[in-house]
Amino acid sequence: MPGPLAFIQNLSLDVTAGAVISSLFVCRYFGVDASFEMMLGLAIAIWLIYTIDHLRDGARSGVDTANPRHAFHKKYRVAILVGAVLVFGIGLVNAFQLPLNTIKSGLVLGALSGLYFVYLKFSKGHRFKELMAAVIYTAGIFAGPVSLITEWEWSYLVFFFLFFLPVAANLALFPLYEMDMDTRDKVTSIALKSGRKRTVQMIWSLLGLHLALVVISVLSLPQFYGLAYIFIVMNLVLMMLLIWPDKFYKNQLYRWMGDGIFVVPLVYLLLNLERL
Repeated sequence: MPGPLAFIQNLSLDVTAGAVISSLFVCRYFGVDASFEMMLGLAIAIWLIYTIDHLRDGARSGVDTANPRHAFHKKYRVAILVGAVLVFGIGLVNAFQLPLNTIKSGLVLGALSGLYFVYLKFSKGHRFKELMAAVIYTAGIFAGPVSLITEWEWSYLVFFFLFFLPVAANLALFPLYEMDMDTRDKVTSIALKSGRKRTVQMIWSLLGLHLALVVISVLSLPQFYGLAYIFIVMNLVLMMLLIWPDKFYKNQLYRWMGDGIFVVPLVYLLLNLERL
């Protein structure tokens, strides 16, 4: 069995935690109160989506797969499948505790996830895999909070893109680090399809657009004054991973840092406990 940190990463528990924390951050901005059942539903949905995706990759990889996450899901496939079925059952029971609007938002997220797996099944190139995954992850973060708002504001859309852009950059960045592993395992990725140079250019464009959006938001929307630093830190971490890949490759540190950016909003939540 892998060590505890590798275990957490292989099972996407860090990604799941980041999604829940980010969703609570969105709730805070929207001024709505998230229930335990809502956050549990999000955690289950995100974990199942990632787990199914990894089980699929593990099944397609060879015996000597170079990717430790694929190897983990291949080796413990039966146990993970049993766990996934149990978690899915908990999710069904939990769904009956959710407001109707939240259930509707969950169904939309489920439909998007279904389209994602259909795309993976029938698309040979998987050219838009990372983009679709970014849309689903961001939609998962926002599904619950959006279902609770009573009056829509256009700034909510800005807030959505402030999350979506780093998610997209993050999911495009990891394949750069894993090009050798993906080549060996015959797994397609945006980096292998577009090439290293074009992928790097695309990530820089996403991060540049994100930083510009943060600045514009701060200058035009007073409510962003106290939380813009969260998005700036997220952006800077991804820039570091892009500029100095050699420093973060060992022990898959790039994944801890890349996925860790979605835990950064916890700082804001802890500093504003009295307002929650």
